[in-house]
Amino acid sequence: MTLLAFLRSLLAPPALNILLILLGLWFLRRSRLWPGRLLIAFSLLSLWLLATPLGSGLLARGLETEPVLAVADKARWQGAQAIVVLGGGRDVAPEMGGIDVPNYWTASRLRYAAWLYRQTGIPLAVTGGIVQAREKEAEAAVMTRSLRQDYIVNVRWQEGQSRSTWENAQYSAGLLQAEGVKKIVLVTQSLHMRRARMIFEHFGFEVVAAPIDFEREAAAKPWLLQLAPSLMAFVRSAQSLHEYGGLVSYRLRMLAE
Repeated sequence: MTLLAFLRSLLAPPALNILLILLGLWFLRRSRLWPGRLLIAFSLLSLWLLATPLGSGLLARGLETEPVLAVADKARWQGAQAIVVLGGGRDVAPEMGGIDVPNYWTASRLRYAAWLYRQTGIPLAVTGGIVQAREKEAEAAVMTRSLRQDYIVNVRWQEGQSRSTWENAQYSAGLLQAEGVKKIVLVTQSLHMRRARMIFEHFGFEVVAAPIDFEREAAAKPWLLQLAPSLMAFVRSAQSLHEYGGLVSYRLRMLAE
């Protein structure tokens, strides 16, 4: 698993850009000037663009296809039997005795799910398992603890076996559909929603999308600042590229079934 994750990282920025620059330098040493110059220029320019609000915003457009869920529009979510919250990762909190806590992405999902629960009364389901060897409890248990302690809401269903979005949907289907749950409100980041919805629908759910954390940085900035690189913009671009890769691989997996 560790080796596979390392190899995957080489196919994504910034590692891919660095490898292409090294390949370009190798071409230059072999006196193949134009291929070398083109590779280096492309790598540097693409790395700059990926780190800008303009670049991250362009990538996000093809992913953020679902609008905000308006709770006032009851026709959209009425009849839903569960709010399903996908695990997005965890952190270790040494200041809290070394326990696992939801990371930024998961915490954002839990905050919104708790709010939705209070607005609609639809029961909560959390999904996420053990991904790394150091982890002693499923992510679903970490999420449940946070919802109960931080937001004072109960969780009706916990799915603690999954290690990917595909397995989130697969194992949630086995858990929820056995109790007659067919229509769900799905909570995850807007960049992740397109892929998540596709997989949950593949496993037989009727999905009401409830996306969060929309990419709005580019639209709020003047043109010059849209071209200014930032770490947050690069993170969003990397996430978008990961989602596009996931869409392709999951489409192929669905066709192979």
